[in-house]
Amino acid sequence: MMDYPLSLALVDFLPVIAMAVAVALLIPYVRHPAFAAGGSLAVLGGALKAVWKLIVASGGPDVEVLSEAQFFLLGTGFTLMAWALLGVGPGRRPPLWVFAGFALLGIAAAAAVRDTWPMLIVTTVAATLVGIRLLLLARRAGATPAVFLFGFNLLGTYAMGMLAARPEQTIALQWVEESLNTVNWSAFALGAWFLTRARPID
Repeated sequence: MMDYPLSLALVDFLPVIAMAVAVALLIPYVRHPAFAAGGSLAVLGGALKAVWKLIVASGGPDVEVLSEAQFFLLGTGFTLMAWALLGVGPGRRPPLWVFAGFALLGIAAAAAVRDTWPMLIVTTVAATLVGIRLLLLARRAGATPAVFLFGFNLLGTYAMGMLAARPEQTIALQWVEESLNTVNWSAFALGAWFLTRARPID
């Protein structure tokens, strides 16, 4: 277990706050309870991970369930958000069971292998769908800044994944990751602000 400095643990709350702001902005825009539920789960997942890091940095016990819960909450949350977003604008949402089955398959696989990597796959796929859908909605609405900001968020998400996959997780690398994560979700929140203030989708 890494010896996290308290300052690094506190910075971990910044991307969570940015994500919460984005979800709050998008809830009245999407106008579907599944998006509100999914966004809340995603924010909760990030918050639990930040709380876990704060406890560890403060010299407390390693409450591993707080760290591992984020994958299940993020995966389920982004899956619900993606499904809800597909109903914004023209066209119809695909059947909910397709998305629910995808998330449940990830949960079942994680339980079978006793590891969280299946839910990491679910999270990555669902978050990509969320980002692409928001980018397309922003383009349709003529919100050009939002298009670039959501695109930046997508690229930043994959960059974060590559950094987190490195075996040597030094404190310096953790600072780079947290800084990028904060900028990444701040861009997402700003993109949500531009999108929700653009002309309504036909």
